[in-house]
This record gives sequence, C-alpha cells and structure tokens, in this order.
Amino acid sequence: MTGRPTVLAVNDPLRARLILLLALWLVAIAAMAVLSPYFFRASTVPYLLQYVPILGLLGLGQTLVILAGGPGIDLSVGSIVSLVGVAVGGLFTMGVDIWIASALGLLLGTALGFINGFLVNVLRIPSLMATLATMFAFGGLALATTAGRPIGGFPPEFAWLGQGRTFGLPNAFLFVLLPVAVILHVMLTRTTIGRHIVACGNDDRAAHLSGLNVVRLRIGLYALSGTLAALGSIISMSWFLAARPDAGRGMELLAVTIAVLGGTHIFGGMGGVPGTIVAILIVTTLQIGLQLANISAAWQLGLIGVLLIVSVSRLSEWRRTKGAKS
Repeated sequence: MTGRPTVLAVNDPLRARLILLLALWLVAIAAMAVLSPYFFRASTVPYLLQYVPILGLLGLGQTLVILAGGPGIDLSVGSIVSLVGVAVGGLFTMGVDIWIASALGLLLGTALGFINGFLVNVLRIPSLMATLATMFAFGGLALATTAGRPIGGFPPEFAWLGQGRTFGLPNAFLFVLLPVAVILHVMLTRTTIGRHIVACGNDDRAAHLSGLNVVRLRIGLYALSGTLAALGSIISMSWFLAARPDAGRGMELLAVTIAVLGGTHIFGGMGGVPGTIVAILIVTTLQIGLQLANISAAWQLGLIGVLLIVSVSRLSEWRRTKGAKS
C-alpha cells in the first residue's frame, strides 16, 4: 500500500460525523444556556475546560483500543486512575519528590495497561471480562491500601498542572490534552502505525497474513491507554492536591461513551481523534450545564446514555450499508 495513511480508506463518514457532532455541540450549548442563566458567564469556559483533560485522556486511550478491533475495550481505566494516584501519593509520603513519583506513576499506568493487553491478546480472555476483572482488582487494591482514605499534603507547586491557567485557559488543557490529541491525530493519519491500527480493526486476519504483528500492536495500545489514564490521574491529583482511592470511579463508562459517540465503531476499523475531542466537549457541556441547572446526576447519565444508544445505532447502520455496497 502506498500513499499517505489515513484513519479510513473512506473518510466521508468521519467528516460527516464530525460535522454532526459539532452541530450537536452547538445545540447542547444552546440548550444549557436556556436551562441555566449562569451557563454563558465568562467563567464557564475555563470551568468547562478544567473538566475536559482527565476524561479526554481516558477517551483518547479508549479510542485507540477500540479502533484496533478485537473487539477491544478497556473497562479498567477508571481504576487505573485511582490506583496510580494512590501509588504516587504513597511514594510522596515516603519522601520521593512529587514529580519523580508522578513519572513513576506513568510507568505504573503503562504496566497496568500492558497487563490488560496481555490478558486479552495472549491469554485470549475476552476484553470485556478481562478488563472488568482488572477494574475490580486495581480499584480494590487502591481502596485496600488506603482503607478508603485520601492521601493529601502535596506541595502547592504541584497545583500548577491541575489548577494553573495560561491565557485564562487551564494548563492541563493547553499543555497536556491538546499536545496529546495532536500527536495521536498525526499518528493515526500520517504514519504507518496509524495504518496498521486501522488494518487490525478492519480485518485482523488479513492484517496478520500481510505480516503485521497484531498481538504486539494491540498490547501496545492497551499499554498506551494505561499511560494516558495515569496521566489523567496525575492531573486529578494536581487539581485537588489529593489522591483519592475512588478518583476514577465511573470514568470507564464515560470514556467508552466518548469514544463511541465520537465516531469510533465499537468493533473497530473506524474512528479518529477529532470526533473524540468534540464528543468530550459535548459530554462535558451537558454535565456542567445540567449541574448549573441543578438537574440530578441521574438525568445527566440518562441523557448521555440516550446519546450513546443513538450513536451506536447510527454507526451500525452505516457499517451494514457499507457491507451491502461492497
């Protein structure tokens, strides 16, 4: 195969999806402005973007895992957030510099992601079951080692990443999420690795017969997902200046929702970073707007669930149409 690698051989569905998501985001903004008079205050945008990086990193990791097919999914990312935070907090209480402890936390997240990849791709345990098991294992370990209590006392300078702002925008958004998103987008659309990821998602058997090491690639993506979850954990600790053993609770399902809502097909082979980023903005806009309108969390989850159902059904319909034409 020659020429520039792309996320899909046919990009039109992704472009149409991105336009639809942008329109949906504008509708969400308008709806939240009607529900809450506080939504259009000047402080809302930085406040909204404060929430975006953590979920955004998890959503991007989930996008990569799902995109490579299998079918792959990682339900342990929330527990990785919790366990990495506890580990970094524990190292800090032992006298390790907080930034060195954070770097070691990134390595731990990568190792936890590697474990997931090994279970799914070498031991052949279905990804849903394997990562559900590690979700409970990692989360349980975080709670057990802290007796359910948060670890605090981080130095004020550590707050630069999670609380600091540059040009009025959160540092975590400007200096972490945006660079990561750009790097991953370039990787998927301009490199051989990106072409291999999509090839695995479209037809892993054909990819294997063409000489691609499918197992190694997918394990690497699980490891990268773990790294991104660990990075999200560090941002969370920097934001709250504490490591909570339940910090990532519930984030795994939101990460899956964001990836699929953004156009990543649940069985792989189609997806990309721009759609995932806009999906993050949609979900965060709904969460913040409904909170400002004092609408209960149950309704927030219900609305996001409806979006996910519609998203999956539309993607499945497109896949069937594509299959019929081919």
